Formats: sequence, structure tokens, C-alpha cells
Amino acid sequence: MGFRLNKAQVAMEFVMLIMIAFMIMIVFTAFAKDSMIDIRKDEEGDALKDVVESVKSEILIASNVEDGYRRDFTIPDSVRGINYTIEISYGYINAESRNYEYSVQVPPTVGIIVKGENTIRREEGVVYLNA
Repeated sequence: MGFRLNKAQVAMEFVMLIMIAFMIMIVFTAFAKDSMIDIRKDEEGDALKDVVESVKSEILIASNVEDGYRRDFTIPDSVRGINYTIEISYGYINAESRNYEYSVQVPPTVGIIVKGENTIRREEGVVYLNA
């Protein structure tokens, strides 16, 4: 006596296999989406860190050269299309975006950081930033 499959049973098994395939696809898509979000946050953090490190570099150069040094440099309005804030206070450059914060210590500096054009100079042993 052999197995005899009727059309209804075959159709039901086919539908169940399709449902299982869709479930697997949904789970895979959810994991892939989470991974992409994490990657974008990491890229945002790296871009923000690059901005802060470039400002730090400008301040370090100005603090290690002789009086009379002057240089103009630009800070982007956004990182990877994301708005952020940047400031210098109490010997630290602090930057913050929606998903990331980064701070780094710098030599004493008088002035403020602005997005866009900045001027750094050294006079009488003091580093001035837009001041």
C-alpha cells in the first residue's frame, strides 16, 4: 500500500513551505536592517571624530609654532548629512550628533569654534580661535 497524495494535501504543503520561506526572509531582513543601522552609526561616529581630530590638529600646530602664525580652515556644516554641534570649553573640544558624542583635550585656546570658516592664530604665546 503506497502513499497517495491528493491535490489538497499538496497545495497545503506548498503553502506551508512558502510561509516558512517568508518567515525566514523576514527574520533575515530584520537582522540585516539592524546591521545597517549599526554601520551607519559607526560611520557617523567616525566622521564626527575626524572633524574633532582635525580641529585638535589645528590647535596643536598653532600651540607649537612661533608667534605670528595664522591659518584659515573650514569645518563642515554636517557630517554624512547629519547635523552636529561642536564647541571648545575648559580645554576640551566637544562634538555631539544625534547618535554619537566625542570629546578630546586640547591645549589652552581662547575663542570659539564655528561651522564653516575658522581662523586660528598665535600671538604672545596664546592660541586664538576666531577671537
